[in-house]
Amino acid sequence: MLKKILSKYRLKKAMVKEAELNNSHFEKAVLSWETPLRHKPQKGAVWLVLSALALSCILYYAIVSQNWFFAIAMMIAVVAYGMDHFEDTPMIEVKMSEFGVKIGKKNIAYSHIRAFWIIYHTPFVERLYIRTYQKTMPDIIIELNGMDPTLIRKHLTRHVVEWEGKEEGFMDLFVRLLKL
Repeated sequence: MLKKILSKYRLKKAMVKEAELNNSHFEKAVLSWETPLRHKPQKGAVWLVLSALALSCILYYAIVSQNWFFAIAMMIAVVAYGMDHFEDTPMIEVKMSEFGVKIGKKNIAYSHIRAFWIIYHTPFVERLYIRTYQKTMPDIIIELNGMDPTLIRKHLTRHVVEWEGKEEGFMDLFVRLLKL
């Protein structure tokens, strides 16, 4: 029994040591930059007036059609969006090493990355897209935030397949154009 407990303890200690060793490999960055966690577009007075008008029309329709659940759901969505709008977006550090990509605290080995593509239409879109093998949240979007895309492409093509010709998705374009 004591041997079993000791062997589990040694195994756990070895796993922690291996995790620290793997983390140190990701810290040796070839490329590194800071970027916001998510893109937050600037909204002007016209945007605020049009969104208030649209919301008023939707709420009027919900009340006239006596769809109280929809009216309440819209009000909850407005409150949630307002809370997100006035919250500061945290900055995260992106590091690319010879072993993988570190985004904030998350390490992604190159063996877990299926492909990447860069959409660079300055000043509108400057993003790196990473497609992983994960079932949930397979696409990771990273703002380049002034980083040279040719350096990133040059480094990543040595480790991962580039998805050439891939463009911005419909939902990404929709969200960007409506400044959501």
